Amino acid sequence: MMKTISRLHKAMMVLEYFTSHSWVWNTDNVAMLLAQMSPEDKKVFNFDVRQLHWAEYMENYCMGTKKYVLNEELSGLPAARKHLNKLRNIRYSFNTVLVVLIWRVFIARSQMARNIWYFVVSLCFKFLSYFRASSTMR
Repeated sequence: MMKTISRLHKAMMVLEYFTSHSWVWNTDNVAMLLAQMSPEDKKVFNFDVRQLHWAEYMENYCMGTKKYVLNEELSGLPAARKHLNKLRNIRYSFNTVLVVLIWRVFIARSQMARNIWYFVVSLCFKFLSYFRASSTMR
């Protein structure tokens, strides 16, 4: 636990200057330069941030911070990702069960809601039976 706390403290001290000050960025010159560049120059000097895939960029940023700032090993990442996927699936299952229970308890008291419920359930069974039948055709 002390090792984790010391790593966290070290990371906080490294990032303190950047997190405790206010920063204002002006991009007018970059936009002007990008507008004046030829298509060939845009290919050579690719600095348009609108083309970044931000999810991938942030993942690489966090991995770099973990590896180079916190000096941690990346060997535990596959197990952590598997655990996160399991937690996500549990959350989806719980939310689905909760919606079904709320539907059955509160909404399904009317005949119209009951008809809608039976229609949705029958569609789900038809969908599952279609995939069961189509998977045996291979």
